[in-house]
Amino acid sequence: MSETHLPGETAIVLIAHGSRAVAANQAHRKMAVDLEAMLGMPVWAAFLELADPLIPSAIHQATAAGATKVLVLPYFLYPGRHLVLDIPELVATTAAMHPDVDIVTMEGFGEDPAVLGVLVAQVRRAAARSS
Repeated sequence: MSETHLPGETAIVLIAHGSRAVAANQAHRKMAVDLEAMLGMPVWAAFLELADPLIPSAIHQATAAGATKVLVLPYFLYPGRHLVLDIPELVATTAAMHPDVDIVTMEGFGEDPAVLGVLVAQVRRAAARSS
């Protein structure tokens, strides 16, 4: 996967937990590439732990590439410890190093009604195959 990103003043840092499974980390990086293509704005893959780049590094990379606004998008379902404590702490510490950049941490996506629709579609596809 390419490390070349689309130019843009607003960038997204897409966060996953990180895994010892290389394929899981590669899938997250691909998700970032696909999201960048769909949105037409730069998307940086990042990890909380176990893989690189870590969250602070990805934020630094996005700002070094010219982003004046960084949307930190946790790819987490529900507000557990990482979403409520760990990620906000890392982002706040990193944001302090970039006082001229607007760094916004978004919520997890588990409460979005669209998630239920995805699950319903998945169950319906599986049910149709087994009939």
